[in-house]
Amino acid sequence: MKRKIIKQGHNTLTITLPSKWVKQFNIKGGDEIDLIEKDNALLITREKNIENQSKEIDISGIDIPSIWKYFMGVYREGYDEVKVKFDPNTKYESPYKFVTSHGVDRKYKKIRLHTSFELIQEISNRLIGFEIIEHHKDHCIIKDVSDISSKEFESSLRRIFLLIQQMGEELVESIKTNNTKILEHTHDIDINIDRFHDYCIRVLNKTGFKDVKKSHLFFSTIYILELIGDEFKNLSFHLTQDFAGKKLDNLKQLAEMILYQFNSYYDLFYKFRKEKIVEMSKRDMEIYFYLPKLYKKKPGKKSELTDDEREVFNHFRRIGKYINALLELRIEIEC
Repeated sequence: MKRKIIKQGHNTLTITLPSKWVKQFNIKGGDEIDLIEKDNALLITREKNIENQSKEIDISGIDIPSIWKYFMGVYREGYDEVKVKFDPNTKYESPYKFVTSHGVDRKYKKIRLHTSFELIQEISNRLIGFEIIEHHKDHCIIKDVSDISSKEFESSLRRIFLLIQQMGEELVESIKTNNTKILEHTHDIDINIDRFHDYCIRVLNKTGFKDVKKSHLFFSTIYILELIGDEFKNLSFHLTQDFAGKKLDNLKQLAEMILYQFNSYYDLFYKFRKEKIVEMSKRDMEIYFYLPKLYKKKPGKKSELTDDEREVFNHFRRIGKYINALLELRIEIEC
């Protein structure tokens, strides 16, 4: 898009704003916009959430899961500065013990108690761009020191895809080789997915998507991707806890089908093609009917599936449903 420079007066140069962009952000005469200089480029932005620059939260007297929710709220909403008040005499367990859907994670079972400030430090370290800049007896100040832009959103979203791919590939490899030790660091991968998920939401809330009408589709897409990461984490937990040293032959084919389906969606997300949609639709039906074949009992015989295997298959089935939901969203984005 090109614009002509208009000379007004002796030293003043002006340009006109694109009418589509003006209407999209409801800009009127007298409104303020941001001009950001970056090397030889000048970025013009419509500042969002100007009233959301600072926020105060008080974590005194609430449990760790609730503390996480407070931090996620102020972070995702796009606050640039957060004052956190706390009780300096309270001791906490590791905050990461509570971000897994399972009661405890083996990695965080035996760990010393944290002071309030240490707890805040650990949570802040998980939030991209957040840094503690002031520390006082009963409160601290956290600021965003990052440079948020659409470019960071795109790279973070792609990172989510790659991390989920890594989880899926390691899960399939574990099943093929009957080696569940491969999965022992899956929890750490999931934490990274959560970090980039929260960052993407934060960027969308602060800057919006280039097509405002499609912002909600990206919110939903990122949310479902995070749910898929959780399912792979849950699968890894079951395999390491319930299948260590056991043969996993019944799980191999379905695991490969699910991973192939996710890789197909990843390819489609960045290179939309109708023939890929048809291929994924056929594979979704194969996944759907694969499970009933295994569940089906032969006359006079018990099902060959154990309860543990059924639980694992349910996680795979949920991943298949999530991928199908992502496919619908991707088609809507294209439309």
